[in-house]
Amino acid sequence: MGRFSEAVRLRYAGRLKLTGFLFVLPVVLYFALIYYFPLLKSFDLSLKELLPKGQVQFAGLRTYGAVLGDPLFWTSVRNTTYFTFLSASLIIVSGLLISIALHSQGPKLRDVYTVFYVLPTLVSFAAAGAIWQWIFHSHFGLANTMLSILGLPNLKFFDSASEVIPSLAVVNLWVRVGLSILILLAGLQSIPDSYFEAARVDGAGSLRMHLSITLPLLLPQIAVISLLEVIYGFKAFDTVYITTQGGPAGSSYMLLLYFYDNAFRFYRQDRASVVAVLMFLTLLFFSVLQRRMIKGMRYEI
Repeated sequence: MGRFSEAVRLRYAGRLKLTGFLFVLPVVLYFALIYYFPLLKSFDLSLKELLPKGQVQFAGLRTYGAVLGDPLFWTSVRNTTYFTFLSASLIIVSGLLISIALHSQGPKLRDVYTVFYVLPTLVSFAAAGAIWQWIFHSHFGLANTMLSILGLPNLKFFDSASEVIPSLAVVNLWVRVGLSILILLAGLQSIPDSYFEAARVDGAGSLRMHLSITLPLLLPQIAVISLLEVIYGFKAFDTVYITTQGGPAGSSYMLLLYFYDNAFRFYRQDRASVVAVLMFLTLLFFSVLQRRMIKGMRYEI
């Protein structure tokens, strides 16, 4: 009797595992076909060289050397790094300040303001690029019109090599700051009010409370936002393509524009695959490094 019940139990457990696997199978197939297969194909193509008439031959690391020896590649890396750092910094600082301001408001007023900040996240990056291309137009844009009313000198925005990256960072700030506000606001609401009440009793001011209580306890949320913004910064394409297409004079030429040109303009899928692999390895390294750094931090106050 015991052996029979044990066999029934094992058969039932096996059916449960099979049922669970069948439920998960569509998701596994989706990720395998949409993500893992293209990734493996990119690794494969990056080790090959495309010849005239569609011929392919094994090239080893020769294609990597061709890409790493291209000055335009390093221009795109420099511009992408600058844009990513500036954009992520603006979003984290602005999101933190706005979320702290919203957290101090009443629930109804806070919800209304939060909706206004989150609405731009529903706009596609292509549409955002078209909107801000009009706002930042150097001759008849809304921004320069406002500057003229205030008696300030006009700016060239997208037409200036020194102003184009900050201008693109402002566009990205407008679109993506709402997401960081939601994440940070959720983190703020999870901090017990007793911490702030105890700090007030000890005579701490508002600035000291935020530096000693808010920031340390929001480190996990800040880490998530920074990772998301670094990933997006390396993937910036839509807004740049709509507004500048890499200009003026290559000053906003991003890594994905370099990838796009090689893949779809020059039909060098081998070089485009090298760029994709290098981006993947860079983001993987940053993600692992950040995870280790955050894991070693203490969130207590």
